[in-house]
Amino acid sequence: MAFVVAWVSGKRQVAYRDQSGAELTKKDGSRSWRNNNPGNIARGSFSEVHGSIGDDGKFGIFPEEETGSAAVVALFTSNSYKNLSIRDAFYRYAPPADNNDTETYIAAVTAAVGVPSSKIVGTLSSAELNKLAGAIKVHEGWIVGTQSGSALSPRAIKSATIGDLVEKLINLGSDAGSCQVIREKARQAMVRIYGKPTLHNACACTLSLFLQSAGYPLAKIVYGAGALAQYLRQHGWQKVEVGNQQPGDVGVCRDDDKTTAGADHIFLVVKRVDADQMLIADNQESFSPHPRFASGKGHKTPVDYFLRYSATSPLSGFVSDDSTEIDFDTVVTLDEDTDDLVPKFDEQGEPLAKG
Repeated sequence: MAFVVAWVSGKRQVAYRDQSGAELTKKDGSRSWRNNNPGNIARGSFSEVHGSIGDDGKFGIFPEEETGSAAVVALFTSNSYKNLSIRDAFYRYAPPADNNDTETYIAAVTAAVGVPSSKIVGTLSSAELNKLAGAIKVHEGWIVGTQSGSALSPRAIKSATIGDLVEKLINLGSDAGSCQVIREKARQAMVRIYGKPTLHNACACTLSLFLQSAGYPLAKIVYGAGALAQYLRQHGWQKVEVGNQQPGDVGVCRDDDKTTAGADHIFLVVKRVDADQMLIADNQESFSPHPRFASGKGHKTPVDYFLRYSATSPLSGFVSDDSTEIDFDTVVTLDEDTDDLVPKFDEQGEPLAKG
């Protein structure tokens, strides 16, 4: 039965009630996920007309994600947006005055949709509008938390199964637009390490964002390939021998160089071609997914092992508090060369000398 009312029931917690009185509580995760509001649409008459059943004081709360996504499409096809270019629309939707990096937002969305920023919103096809809504969901930071309550139906439980989440992960990694959005978010997130946006050494950061966007309740971004591999193993991912990899697995490469020995790259397997060749999604290359060989063919580091999520381990393991407060002193192993990027900062974030 559909939910008819929703309200904030505690810190980082939203409760939903259906007509029979059954309740569902969504806890932690991102605000957009708790509110079923992937576009973070403000509360008010627009959100109410398009199905919101409550608010959290600032944003509307929708009965399910589909209604929230439909509201995003409705907003961009409304008279307020449909005659604007994508650039002008996003300066209205996510203005710099609200602490948005609007240019980055525009770049991510246009890459995902595959259109220029000068494109008039009202000329977008239904498929393009759905891609736009999907890119907004990713950029706004959709992170799944936990659910409980008497209204948690078998269908809702099924939606949280490992297979479904891994399928979402593969779908994200297979879509060039989604990869571009996630790469750009990773580039911005690396400011914490380097002091400015970069994809240098951003493989773990990028995979963290893939996991979050697919619905894994990974509370924070993990920096460092070795740190992320260790975290995944601690939370139910099982080691898989090279040659037995499959889509949805995570590849971990190891550099045995004496000065920087350790995991130096981590990536998502999107497609298996054979025991050696794969299509992967990561922070490298200007396009994703892209080919890679487990053997390291093409002057890459060989894969040491793969990780696969095990259905025998509870998904709730991802919400433990031990997860992602990484000591930056451990993030010192150099990642593989990334595109043709020229790093401007060293591993401690200090500017590199010119010349």
